[in-house]
Amino acid sequence: MFSVIVTIIHLLTTLISIIYVSKGLKKFNSPLYKNIDIPERFKPFRRTDRDNWNRYEMYLCSIILFPLRLLMSFVILISFIITMFVATIGFKLKNPWPESKLKAFKPILQFLGKAYLWANGFIYIKEKTLRFEDFIPGYQRTELSKGQPSIIISNHSSWYDTITYVYKYLPSYMSKVSVSKYPLFGWITTSLKSIYVDRESEQSRHQCVADLSERVRQINQGELFPPVIIFPEGTTTNGECLIPFKRGAFDPLLPLKICCLKYSKRRFHPVMDVIGIGYMTLFSLNQLANEVEIIEFEGLFDPTYLNLQQYPEDKRWEIYANACRELMAKALGIRLIEATYRDGVEYQNKYLKGKLKQE
Repeated sequence: MFSVIVTIIHLLTTLISIIYVSKGLKKFNSPLYKNIDIPERFKPFRRTDRDNWNRYEMYLCSIILFPLRLLMSFVILISFIITMFVATIGFKLKNPWPESKLKAFKPILQFLGKAYLWANGFIYIKEKTLRFEDFIPGYQRTELSKGQPSIIISNHSSWYDTITYVYKYLPSYMSKVSVSKYPLFGWITTSLKSIYVDRESEQSRHQCVADLSERVRQINQGELFPPVIIFPEGTTTNGECLIPFKRGAFDPLLPLKICCLKYSKRRFHPVMDVIGIGYMTLFSLNQLANEVEIIEFEGLFDPTYLNLQQYPEDKRWEIYANACRELMAKALGIRLIEATYRDGVEYQNKYLKGKLKQE
């Protein structure tokens, strides 16, 4: 009886996967998604890997791998939630980790983060360490560059970014407030002591900067708060460029940890851009193998060499941000494009949803 139920569930899951894979392939094969005749500011949000997709591989994985991977992902997620619940019993989430609990539970939570990537088809997780001196002639390390990171910045192209960094650092995140309301994942990010911001509220943005400064102070004083990961682009792009950085991470003018993530474009490129989290996850689960590379710079990036004192006070963060952005672009081998989150919204409305009349 049990085997019959398992078989039925497997067949239903396979059928659902095949239906939605077919629907997605048809949708994203539309000329709207292949259009290359668009303004430069929209290009960070355009899907560019459509011709690499292998429909036969997706259908094969729907039959063989998808049901198993979906089950594994669910089991690992529940295991992570239970472990986090046990780990946080007895102290308030706004307080630092007790040292004993951090030592006991951090390796387990990081392993579960890596296991979740495996369950989603990320068979290859590569790591590479770079040196600032190889990219910036004359750059010299200081005592500040040898400290523990309080802020980590990274490019942002996929929701798998957050899972990858759970495996690597088990950090907090600076994220939009709506993430805190996601089922299950919202509780996880809150338990990781994340800082939320409402991008539409100026008051919330100012409070977020104040909360970040306080968190940095607490970490620098030795309190066991995790480092805060900030995606300074403020939105996801297609992994082929970097758009201008927001102010938050750079406003304190303190040394930062710089990391980059790079996903393989062998077939389906597991980045979100305009495809949305649902189809991105579905297609990732239906690849034989996905790959992510974690590129980490050794030590902290100390802005001392930039001589920020020579610039007006309100421009210093921008000089610092641009230096980090150029460094990350070189490490990833991608270009810089002047675009914003609102350009991404306009691109979807104008070219993909037809809500705005095309010029």
